[in-house]
Amino acid sequence: MLNGNGPALKVVVAGGSLGGLFNAIALRSLGCEVEVFEKSSGLMKDRGAGIVFQQEVAEFLTQYEVAPLEAVVVPVRARRYLAADDSVAQEGRMPQAMTSWDVLYRKLRAAFSNDHYHVGAPLTGFEPADGKVNVRFDDGREVTCDLLVGADGPSSTVRRQLLPDVRSEYAGYVAWRGVVLEHQAPDLAAEFVDRFTFFQAPHTHILCYLIPGPDGSLTPGRRRLNWVWYLNASPGEELDRVLTDKDGRRREFSVPQGFVAPDMLDWLHQQAHHTLPQTFLRLVEATGDPFVQTIHDLAVPNMAFGRTCLTGDAAFVPRPHTAASTAKAAANAIALADCLTAAKGDVVEALERWEPAQLDLGRRLRLLGQRLGDRSQFGK
Repeated sequence: MLNGNGPALKVVVAGGSLGGLFNAIALRSLGCEVEVFEKSSGLMKDRGAGIVFQQEVAEFLTQYEVAPLEAVVVPVRARRYLAADDSVAQEGRMPQAMTSWDVLYRKLRAAFSNDHYHVGAPLTGFEPADGKVNVRFDDGREVTCDLLVGADGPSSTVRRQLLPDVRSEYAGYVAWRGVVLEHQAPDLAAEFVDRFTFFQAPHTHILCYLIPGPDGSLTPGRRRLNWVWYLNASPGEELDRVLTDKDGRRREFSVPQGFVAPDMLDWLHQQAHHTLPQTFLRLVEATGDPFVQTIHDLAVPNMAFGRTCLTGDAAFVPRPHTAASTAKAAANAIALADCLTAAKGDVVEALERWEPAQLDLGRRLRLLGQRLGDRSQFGK
C-alpha cells in the first residue's frame, strides 16, 4: 500500500483505450484504487489496425502478467523492399514481431475488472480541491481522486482544459489502411508471410505485414494482411475530398471502415494502378473496406500538473513511421508506476520525477517521426 497505513490512493483514468489500460493495470498493481472512464459506449470498436510490437509493450505484458508474448504476436524474419517491376530490390534478415490494436485491447481489457471500467462516461471537467482532484462527467457524476491520469487520446478533454492553446498540426499527408483475411487471398498472403514488405516511390510509400486474425488467431490461414499506404493530400479542397465520407459528412481526422466514399475508393484504385507494383496493387484491390487517417504532429510543453498528468497520445502523437505510439504509452505507464513507488505514494513528487524523461521521450519521437515522414513524402 503506497500510503503506508493510510487509505489507498484513488486514481481516475480518463480514457479506456490502450494508454488508459496500461496506466490502470500498472497503478492497480501498486494497490491504488483505479477507476477507468471511457467516453465510448460498450466495447470499443475493433479497429483491425496493425502494430509493430516493441520491447516496451513486451515488458508491460510480461511484468503485469497480462498475456504470454507468444499469444499476441506474428513473427517476422526479414525486411524486403520491392521495385516498381515487382522484383525484389533488397531483402535481409531482420526479426520483428507484429500484433494488432484489437488483440492488445482485448488482452488488456480482460486484465482489468469490469466493475471499475465505466463506459459511456465522457469527462467534462475537473479542478484541484484540498489536495485532491474533483472530476466531473457528462452523466452528472462527480468523483474525487488523488491522481487524474489524462489518457484520453489525441482529442483529449483533459489536455484541452490544461493546455487550451495546444493543437495538433496536419503533416500534409494521410495514411490509407486496410486488412485482408489471409484465407481469402492465400496466394497473395504467401508473398508477405515472414516478411515486413515495403515499396517506396517519390513522395509515397506502402508497407505490409501479417497480424493476428479478427479472433486473435495466430494460425496460418486465419491471420490478416495489414497494409498502410502514405499519400500526400494538400490542406483545403484535396484533403476535404479525402475526409468526406459516403454520406457527404466531412470527418475531422479519419474516415473509418465502411464509410469511405465510392469516388474516393475509385481514386485510390486508380492511384494504385499508376504507382504500385503488382503485389501491392493486388493487395489494395483485394481490400473490401479500407480506411484513411490524417497524419498529425502533437506535442505538449508539460505532462505533469500538480495531481494531474497527460500520458500516451494525449500528450504526444508521434508519426506512425516511428512504430512507437503504443510503446510510448506503455513506457509512460511503467515509468509512472515506478515513480509513484519511489515517491512512496506522494503524487506531486512522483509526477515531478516522472515528467522530464517522458517529455524527452515524446520530443525525440516527434523529431524522428517528422524526419522520416518528411523525407519519404516530400523528399526533405
